[in-house]
Amino acid sequence: MSLSYTATLISMGHGLCYALVSILFILLAKKLDDWRTKDFDDDRHIDDGNVAVGLRRAGLYLGIAIGMIGALSGDSAGFRTDMFYLLVDGIVITICLFFARFINDFIMMGRMNNDRECIRVFSLGDGRTTTGNTAIGMVEAGMYIATGFILNGSMSGGGGSFYQSLGSALLFFVLGQVVLLAFGLIYELVTPFHVRDEIKQNNPAAGIGLAGILVALGIILKSSLSGPFTGWVNDIVGFLVYTLFGMILLIGFSALVDRFLLPTTNIATEIKEDKNVAAMVVVQATLIAVALIIAHAI
Repeated sequence: MSLSYTATLISMGHGLCYALVSILFILLAKKLDDWRTKDFDDDRHIDDGNVAVGLRRAGLYLGIAIGMIGALSGDSAGFRTDMFYLLVDGIVITICLFFARFINDFIMMGRMNNDRECIRVFSLGDGRTTTGNTAIGMVEAGMYIATGFILNGSMSGGGGSFYQSLGSALLFFVLGQVVLLAFGLIYELVTPFHVRDEIKQNNPAAGIGLAGILVALGIILKSSLSGPFTGWVNDIVGFLVYTLFGMILLIGFSALVDRFLLPTTNIATEIKEDKNVAAMVVVQATLIAVALIIAHAI
């Protein structure tokens, strides 16, 4: 019995070490982002109630945590080996998330410059002013979280060597970013208004709309990437099939949600004309719920 207790305590100690390492990567991400945005003080903006800066930071921290959960899954190879793998995975996850931010800034948002937008001063209709483009902050947070799910899936499988697993994670990160960008373009094409223009004008409902559907797709892609390494061709083909399937489902369910959850109006009206944040929170939460169900059912 004492041996069982000892083994349990050792296991709990190892788990605590893994958790502390993962939390350290969140703190590292904060320091790196502080250094990257050294022209303005993120902490001061958050203290002053800048929602845009708060959202993007929250998305970064959640993306790190979601990715690290994938790195923590799988069978143990021994404490020292597990710690080494976790450190390497944490470095890869952190680098990938910062690269995803760059992609979001210069491609997804059409060279809007997220940093400048997040500290930009906007005039409100009643003469007051507010600092920070909340819509941009939401989209950046959504991109971080979606990328975290993709990294989670690519790192959670077993099989193959350490270098194969690392190469697989990097490859599917790149493919995942391409998919997110492509889906963002498709979303823009099927939406009866200019999504980027609405986001640039600090329409938070538009930001929720794009961020929510990116997160939903990231959840489905995470499911497609989870599982053992079965070979490059099989894994890539499987990923592409899931990607196409996920895109079709999300677009289809988005239309159904529009029809049944908003029977007296539609998503386009709620975003462009009413800027209805409450309606978009309900709509995108429903899509994310559908994505979670799909991800665990297929």
